[in-house]
Amino acid sequence: MAFTTLAAGSGVELSYTDSGVPTESRDSYTTIVAIHGMCFTNLIFERMKAVAYEKGIRIIAPNRRSFPGSTELSSEDFNVLMTGGTHEERDTMIQARGHEIATFIDTSIQTLNLCPISDDGQSGGIILLGWSLGAALALAAIAHSTTLPIEARGRLSKYIRSLVLYESAPIVLGLPTPEQNWAPLVDTSIPEALRLPAFGQWCTAYFDHGDLTKRDLNSLSWVLGSKRRVPTIYNIPEAQLKEMECYGPEAISDLPFLFHFAKQLEASYRKAFYDPEILEAFPKMKLTYITGDKTGAFGIAGLWALQDDEKEAGGKRPVDYRIIPGINHFWHWDEPEKALEGFLACA
Repeated sequence: MAFTTLAAGSGVELSYTDSGVPTESRDSYTTIVAIHGMCFTNLIFERMKAVAYEKGIRIIAPNRRSFPGSTELSSEDFNVLMTGGTHEERDTMIQARGHEIATFIDTSIQTLNLCPISDDGQSGGIILLGWSLGAALALAAIAHSTTLPIEARGRLSKYIRSLVLYESAPIVLGLPTPEQNWAPLVDTSIPEALRLPAFGQWCTAYFDHGDLTKRDLNSLSWVLGSKRRVPTIYNIPEAQLKEMECYGPEAISDLPFLFHFAKQLEASYRKAFYDPEILEAFPKMKLTYITGDKTGAFGIAGLWALQDDEKEAGGKRPVDYRIIPGINHFWHWDEPEKALEGFLACA
């Protein structure tokens, strides 16, 4: 399979898909840069990409490092992910991954002729969308953008209009994991080689939770999916599924990354959301956390954890919290038009 790539730093290329410039709004369209999560490549955004053109929106979806077409991580970096390395090595690595996403966006701005934020702030610009684990990279990109060259910082400031965290578990933000948490990834009764594939299927389910207005973690369905709606994975054609599923070396370091890099993930989240330097660097950037009420419990727990944390750490930029009725972790696949409209509404 041939891949299209863009430079994301010295010696680093990220492969990407691109819906292209929408003809009827070519001077004012908004671009969504979507960062994928665990187990699934950027091709998980294909159904949303297919309807973006007619909606007057552009979608660019890079593959993370080591995923198909993108530059593989070095053996040294892979070892740090798997073992945790030293504090200094973890700090260096999270900054490098953030720089790569930010540089990819900056390269896109320069080579793909993206539209900047309009004068009234109502159109153009970029919505940086971090889905699931992808939010960790989106947050790192914003948090560490202030250490990029000044020209790149200036361009990013004129283009990034919104940062959207899309169903990220508390652990992705470096926040404590609820004691109720369960996922196939952490169930040691499942053979190790099957935990990623089991997670890849389980997380596509719909879940029936209790009354969410009570904000009670015990009311969430942490394990069992709903019988009322078929999991998304059964709606993905087999040929496409084979192209987008990743359970090999490119994916096995994701869970250790979340465990070992908790302090770095928390620092990225807090700086991106609440640091005055970032507020000054991105004065027009809106912050949103979005989740469905039928998604895995981790997505709803992430929203509640962020709400609680904002009460203590919140700054001058408000966070918009959105719970979308009826959707699961794969809104972008099951309802691509509605998902596009929902993400655009966050800008």
